[in-house]
Amino acid sequence: MENQEFKYLFTPLKVGNVTIRNRILLAAALPRFHPAVGPPNEQAINYYQARAKGGVGLIITSGHCPSWPTNRARHTAMESDNVIPTLKRVADTIHEYGAKAFGQLMNPATGFNARGFGGGAILFASPVRRISYIRPGQSDIPHEIDLDDIKRFVEAYGAAARRMREAGYDGVEVRAIYGMFIAGFMSPITNYRTDQYGGSLENRLRFLLEIIDSVRENAGRDFVVGVRYTADEFIDGGITLDDGKEIAKRLEATGKLDYLFPCAAGAGPGHIPSMYYPLGAFTYIAAGIKEVASLPVFSVGRVNDPVLAETILADHQADMVSMTRAVMCDPEMPNKVREGRLDEIRRCIGCNEGCVGRMWQALPAECSINPELGREKELAIVPAETKKNVMVIGGGAAGLEIARVAALRGHKVSLYEKNDALAKELSIAALSPERGDFEEVIRYYNYQMKLLGVDAHLGVTVTPEMVIKQNPDAVVVATGAVPFIPELPGADGNNVVEMRQVLQGEVEVGQNVIIADLQRHIYGLDVADFLAEKGKKVELLTEAIHAGMDVDFSTLETIYFRLLSKGVVITPLTGVKEIRGNTVVAYNVLTKTERLIEGVDTVVFCTDGRADDTLYRSLKRQVKELYEVGQCVSPRKLLDSVYDGALVGRAI
Repeated sequence: MENQEFKYLFTPLKVGNVTIRNRILLAAALPRFHPAVGPPNEQAINYYQARAKGGVGLIITSGHCPSWPTNRARHTAMESDNVIPTLKRVADTIHEYGAKAFGQLMNPATGFNARGFGGGAILFASPVRRISYIRPGQSDIPHEIDLDDIKRFVEAYGAAARRMREAGYDGVEVRAIYGMFIAGFMSPITNYRTDQYGGSLENRLRFLLEIIDSVRENAGRDFVVGVRYTADEFIDGGITLDDGKEIAKRLEATGKLDYLFPCAAGAGPGHIPSMYYPLGAFTYIAAGIKEVASLPVFSVGRVNDPVLAETILADHQADMVSMTRAVMCDPEMPNKVREGRLDEIRRCIGCNEGCVGRMWQALPAECSINPELGREKELAIVPAETKKNVMVIGGGAAGLEIARVAALRGHKVSLYEKNDALAKELSIAALSPERGDFEEVIRYYNYQMKLLGVDAHLGVTVTPEMVIKQNPDAVVVATGAVPFIPELPGADGNNVVEMRQVLQGEVEVGQNVIIADLQRHIYGLDVADFLAEKGKKVELLTEAIHAGMDVDFSTLETIYFRLLSKGVVITPLTGVKEIRGNTVVAYNVLTKTERLIEGVDTVVFCTDGRADDTLYRSLKRQVKELYEVGQCVSPRKLLDSVYDGALVGRAI
């Protein structure tokens, strides 16, 4: 039965000649499930299938590059009709489950934060290179595209739209966002041209308008055409929301578009907001565009909650809401909402670890709490042939995922956790400023344990004797890691503490603090933020070339801004050699040059901990079926622990 509390979310929307069953959108992202120069593969098709089956109204597929984006020609899939049969498989798969399919036409490797590849230089509006202060590496200096190549691209976009139509797609979207190819022409900070494509707004929009003309001419009037464009660039001298409104009016005035999809941010990381941003962070942009446009307006920007999506629609701030990361995290989310099963939703926490972080490493997307992302067929839940009594020891992320999967497969599962609550490490992480979304993971797993009938025992330390006495069919050890402070002179002093003690308020921290960050992920930065919020004077030392080397750069830029704004000093390539009371002997890890830091009240060590595998080793050859997973194998990220649990839960 449909949930009447979400009448706006499940009201069909007509866009051009297409009626979409609900207002939930899987926007074009770049999960890298198929190459930018090739057609979608099985992994991409399975990804789209799961979301269409899960109840999404509209799917906009991505990675469709109309023409090679350098001044040295090279074949791309969209330049040939040979791609049509594969695209038809994608469209048919999406249509099979009642969703509509649009395809985004994009040139992903062009723009002022791109690098050349495959020979030749990147083509762009002007030879403008943007230096990235956070993201590793920097862009090449692009080659200013000439009039002949502009004509080539205009024709290529039209031909690509025709191929999408012939493949059975319902529409196409022209991508003009994030400092990339078309967006580079539109922004005054990247377009220095003096010809008919530069200068005034009219000229800067000319390239986009010519592409729209070409797309419409090739696709026909009875085919949906939309534009996704940057309407607020967040860069001094760039496009503002007022500019975005003016652009919307000019785009609508062409009479050749069926919807507008305004977005935020230029080429920086802010366009995919992490958990540091509030939910619905960029809704104001869609609302502003709706003030001046009569076309349907799509909204995007950290909407992970159906209640928020319903509010946006009810308040007429948008006509459709992108919940892309939300359905990457839980493809069944729309169906669960429609059926009133809200507590079952696995909500995206905006960690950006596997989706955004891996994207910028040119790796296929993963999700920290949905290991099935990109592995939909490979990790399908299959009922167990033999039902077993399974004992899971450890209620962290790995143990909880094992318990969930094993119970879904029909096993009888008992879970034991030594603490008085599940997922203690996540609750500690949630204590850092603006990191409370980690509590959502705890909520989800607690609910799943009750829903699936997992027998959870809290506050119980399991011994080998207990396991042998219970004689389960399978034992999974997920005992996690234990905190540690490195052994070095003075590290046993009263003013030396461990990061978890700080976050939980178990120790008194003085005014002048040194953080020795040996983790290279985000805990050291989180602790610095936590202490700076309390007015402490903080210097963070890291042996790496920069703190947070393993943090996705969208999150990293935000946390760096927070720390530097609060006066935190971040010192790279620096370790701690000795602690002499209130003096820290630091040293450069390359030159070994020492530096004395005096007047230190507290030294905080941030480490990954040490694997706690004692119980696992003692149970070897003592039980019928034994597994070791998660942090007790090796201290790693949340993503790794959950994936460990997913694999073992399916292996039992």
